[in-house]
Amino acid sequence: MIIVTGLIYLNGVSWAHGVSYEMVETSPAITFRSAFSSGEPIAYGEIMIYSPENSEVEYQNGRTDKNGVFSFLPDQKGIWKIEVNGGLGHKLMFDVEVSADGKDNHAQINKKGLLQSSQTVRAALGLSLLFNLALAALYLPARKKLKKG
Repeated sequence: MIIVTGLIYLNGVSWAHGVSYEMVETSPAITFRSAFSSGEPIAYGEIMIYSPENSEVEYQNGRTDKNGVFSFLPDQKGIWKIEVNGGLGHKLMFDVEVSADGKDNHAQINKKGLLQSSQTVRAALGLSLLFNLALAALYLPARKKLKKG
């Protein structure tokens, strides 16, 4: 029973490492909401916005509000790169394409958040955890037998 409780707890902890975002309609400004995979907002997360013409120096930087929301007003068309840092390795990077009329197309061209709420990654982590626990359960008794014998 303790092992099952531990597995459920650890599985919840591993899911908390994912980050995601959703676009919010507010043209001409680009507005998005960022959150951890648990649904908790990335409150006061560091933001860096890069313009289409310069991906080295940020166009704008700042922090999300307490609800994980941030807005900026692009001054040209093209693909804008957005980075959200929630701390402790929780980083989200995605692109937004702005059309000639200034409205965003909500393009998710290059979404690269750590453990981006992917069911496949979650399943693989869960299976890996179970496999490693089973391996440890088999290894420890065998090790004790070798020391005695």
